[in-house]
Amino acid sequence: MARAETKERTWSFDQIYDEYKTSIYNYVYHLVGDREQADDLTQDTFLKAFRALPKMDSNLKVSAWLYRIATNTAYDALRRKKLIAWLPWQDLDHEPADVESADPQEVYTTTELVRAALRRMPQQYRAALLLYTQEGFSYSEIAQALNIAESGVKMYLSRARQSFREHYKALERGTGSK
Repeated sequence: MARAETKERTWSFDQIYDEYKTSIYNYVYHLVGDREQADDLTQDTFLKAFRALPKMDSNLKVSAWLYRIATNTAYDALRRKKLIAWLPWQDLDHEPADVESADPQEVYTTTELVRAALRRMPQQYRAALLLYTQEGFSYSEIAQALNIAESGVKMYLSRARQSFREHYKALERGTGSK
C-alpha cells in the first residue's frame, strides 16, 4: 500500500466561490440595501475567506463560516457609515399562498408591509430571521454565522417574530406609512 490516504476534505476556493457567490451576494445585499456596496462587500468576504482558507480545519462547515464572514463584513461597513438601519428585502419569496387568485394590489400592499416591518426590526433579529427563513440555516449555523451561542438563536428568532408581528400590525393599522 502506498502512502495512507487521508480522509480530510480539501476545499477548492474556486468551488466555494462558484457555489456561494450568488447566495452571499443576495444575503449581503439584503443587509446593506445597495447593489454596488453589496458587490464590494461580497468581494471583501471572499477575499477574507481566500486568505483564511489554508488555515481552516478540514471539518469546516463552509456555508456558516462564509455567512459569518459576510455578516461581520457587512456590519463593519454599516458601522463605518453609521448606517445600522435595515433596508427591505428586495426579492421576497414569501407571498400569500393563493397568489393566482389574490388581488394584485393586495399582494403588492402585503409585500410592502412586510418590507416595512422588516426594515423597522432590530438588526440582530432581522439577520437571524433572514438566515433562518430565507437561507434555511439551522440553529447551529445561525449561531456560527452571527457569532452567538446556539442557545441564543431560539431567543433571537422568537424576538424577531414578535418584533415583526408588532411592526406589521402597526403598519397594517396605519400607524406607520412605510
